[in-house]
Amino acid sequence: MFWGGLNWNSLASVSRIQLCCKTLSPPVVMKSGFLPFWFIGALFLGGCVAPTAEIQQGKNLSASGIAYANAVDSLLDVTVDKVIEFDNTVSEKVRYGTDPTKIINDRNTAITAQIAQIEQYRAHTKVLKVYFLNLQALADSNVKGDAGTAVQSLGESINDINQALNKPDSPAKLSADQITQISALGGIVANAALADRLKVALTRDAKIIGTFLSLQENQLANITSILKRRFDATNNQFLQQKVVIPYADTANPLPPDWAANRTEWLKSHFINQQLDTATQAAKQLRIVWQSILEGKEDLGSLSLLLSDVNEFVTTVQALKTANEANKPTTSP
Repeated sequence: MFWGGLNWNSLASVSRIQLCCKTLSPPVVMKSGFLPFWFIGALFLGGCVAPTAEIQQGKNLSASGIAYANAVDSLLDVTVDKVIEFDNTVSEKVRYGTDPTKIINDRNTAITAQIAQIEQYRAHTKVLKVYFLNLQALADSNVKGDAGTAVQSLGESINDINQALNKPDSPAKLSADQITQISALGGIVANAALADRLKVALTRDAKIIGTFLSLQENQLANITSILKRRFDATNNQFLQQKVVIPYADTANPLPPDWAANRTEWLKSHFINQQLDTATQAAKQLRIVWQSILEGKEDLGSLSLLLSDVNEFVTTVQALKTANEANKPTTSP
């Protein structure tokens, strides 16, 4: 199935697409492997063949949801790595307690529960991505009277997830403001210029997906909070051990890698602020959902936010590589 994924390296017709789209501005910018949504739309169309406005609405929405899901998946990879890395460091320090076996078993239990929360969120994000992929297929369908059975089934599955996440004791439960915003989604599809089969699906799923996106926004805020705490703790530890203590030890010369370590700490200290864009992207996707329901197409703000999320992931990975390169090697 075409929508199972795109291999950008195998696209032999990119130059043709760029040529026929030469009047578009700004030019294509690939940042951290991320392509602007209008260019993704051009690839979906195999060039610049203009679809109807109704079909293009479905394409724009699908491109947004897919790009969001991919960016979040990369962010979760970084989060899991950072959580485990930090826990390993702490576990090494507390090893010499009165009962090492109990210490490591307790820490294993705690870290497993935390990773399970992250992986649950990843699984939910994949369901959302598949929903958007099938919504795209419905927009493209040439089958007369296509009712979008797969979209309906996925909508029902997402509704089940909503029920599980929105329990009173859930950290992801909806706020009063979110409930009010979701309630307003019910009737806004009626006046939108959408293909009939899309209108049926979006009318049915307007509140379901709106609820899911709000719950995802709350979940992602919790997860990025975990990542921020772990990131801050790791950075503070690095600061003390690699920057402050060697500098304060005036009896000895500064280590050769002191300046590089200080530079690394300064960079990592500030990129943590980019994590705020992840929760902003989740909120913006919910706004995009409402915009598409209303028949609007402005997706530029989500594109910029996802670009920041991807840049954060790339920077964290680069810093990790640099940090590993600074570690002393042990002779066999």
